[in-house]
Amino acid sequence: MKAIGINQYGSSGVLEELTLDIPSIGSREILVKTKAFAINPLDVAIREGRFNSSVLLLFPTILGTDAVGTVVKVGAKVENYHVGDEIIAHAGYGTYAEYFCVSPEHIGIRPKQYDVYEAAGLPLSGITAYNVLIHLAQARAGQRIVIFGASGGVGSMVVQMAKAYGLSVIGIDRAINKAYVLSIGAYKFVDMDNFEEIEALRDSADIIIDATNDGLGTDIGLNLVKKKGMYVSLTQLPVQRNNKKKVALKVLVPQKKYLDRDAFAAISLMIRNRQLYTRIDKVLDFNLADVRKGQDYVAEGKHSGKVIVSLTD
Repeated sequence: MKAIGINQYGSSGVLEELTLDIPSIGSREILVKTKAFAINPLDVAIREGRFNSSVLLLFPTILGTDAVGTVVKVGAKVENYHVGDEIIAHAGYGTYAEYFCVSPEHIGIRPKQYDVYEAAGLPLSGITAYNVLIHLAQARAGQRIVIFGASGGVGSMVVQMAKAYGLSVIGIDRAINKAYVLSIGAYKFVDMDNFEEIEALRDSADIIIDATNDGLGTDIGLNLVKKKGMYVSLTQLPVQRNNKKKVALKVLVPQKKYLDRDAFAAISLMIRNRQLYTRIDKVLDFNLADVRKGQDYVAEGKHSGKVIVSLTD
């Protein structure tokens, strides 16, 4: 099969086209023929070696965690999935390829309301948003939530999920994204460069979610949260020398108890209820030049939606 991966860390130039055997599966695994996959900032970070001190990669490594495809083989001990099923996968690695194997714990049936490209862009962002909102923030209906980076891949999912769960949502982002953030469920939008508007939110939020890639909310987010409120970040937490407001500070760290199947069940219900949408920026072809171009585009951080690579004709 054709795959795209790396044999060393570095720029997008280290990406290579590889010819590999189709993966063999164990009794509790599924083989999927890929229809499309997403290029995520996580893929770029792995390629650049940002996790090489904590995660050991065996080269060559095929990148990619999100995908949509068709089940072509099922392990003997797998239940509830069958050859021919259209699935979405949070595979962890290996989706930049014509085929990948995955545990049924990390897949869900592709909702009929989602086309192939929307489905390919859903898993990592959707599952991350669910874990942040439900497991870390422990959000409840009626709370006020302020989301930094509300137009991003994870941030936009948090906005929509929070709205679906009955929270009052305020989105903070760049002014150019105002219409989009309001359209997906925020009742109020604040320009992240308008310090007066941000200051007006002081001590008003039950929950702060910093969904920016670089922790842009750390300097000001604490001012906005109520006493004994919740501050959750995808990346880094503010430094607190004197936490007078007794704010709970949490940063997202993957844990085995956060089950993908639970997230997929909730996500699928929201999709059926037309409460969750995935915005697509670009759809590229499955070749080395386009994957390099897609990774560079994502690394620039200027994409307004998911970058998808299609393997369908």
